[in-house]
Amino acid sequence: MAWNYRVLAREYKGYNEVEFAFSIHEVFYDDDGIPDMCTEDAVGVVGDNLAELSDTLRWMRKALRKPILSYSDFEPGGKYYTDAKDSLPHGERYE
Repeated sequence: MAWNYRVLAREYKGYNEVEFAFSIHEVFYDDDGIPDMCTEDAVGVVGDNLAELSDTLRWMRKALRKPILSYSDFEPGGKYYTDAKDSLPHGERYE
């Protein structure tokens, strides 16, 4: 199963309006490259040494250049939720 870091937006109700919080999560993909699941919580930057820490930061920076995903798409009823995969828009896939 392939995975990478992606920025996810989570919607919440602010004082007078809808607001968004952005965080980096691990996103896992099925064999067709379609997002399949994500980590529930944002991931931190950790490593066993400075080289691993540097690699993790590099991979996370790549996530900033990819389209932002919505956390709600991985929840029940969302387009990436297991039961909803068949309803993905034609041609939508991980690149």
